[in-house]
Amino acid sequence: MTAVLLALLVAATAPTAESPRITTYYDDTVIVGAGRFRTLDLSLPEEPARIVCSFEVVQGGSGIRAVLLKSEDAERWLRGEAHDVEAATPFGRRGAFSHKPADPDHYVIVLDNRMEGRASTEVRLTVRTVQGDGHVGPVTPADPVRGQILVWSTMALFFGICIYSGRQIHLRARALSKES
Repeated sequence: MTAVLLALLVAATAPTAESPRITTYYDDTVIVGAGRFRTLDLSLPEEPARIVCSFEVVQGGSGIRAVLLKSEDAERWLRGEAHDVEAATPFGRRGAFSHKPADPDHYVIVLDNRMEGRASTEVRLTVRTVQGDGHVGPVTPADPVRGQILVWSTMALFFGICIYSGRQIHLRARALSKES
């Protein structure tokens, strides 16, 4: 009976949609010099993709920030001119952003270590793109039949365990009372 309930639980929670494609661009340790910044190029494919970037300071410095810019805006930023920022994190020892650009283009991720800038900072950086027909639109509710199967099978399993345990306690209590 437990195997049947387990099979029902697995069937009720099995995914129905295809998973998105995830491409890892960077998954490495990067060193950003004291009072400096480091740029990393990122070219997006033609189909829409979400950029997911996360970092954690491994050693040194009080914190950095990650900034996502189009390549033209990165050039303006380096010259100190006005520019548009696609996504950014505040300065910190760890941070992350997720951004879905409107159009595929050449992007630059800037790791900025100029806040305090007294020491070089070693950063564990992960940059991935997520492509595919993930649920971009409104969230759809769960299938009510699967939900009911999950709830009722869980309740049946719980009550079965309670009845079994109660019976075992009752039998052991009766055996102890006969020995006394």
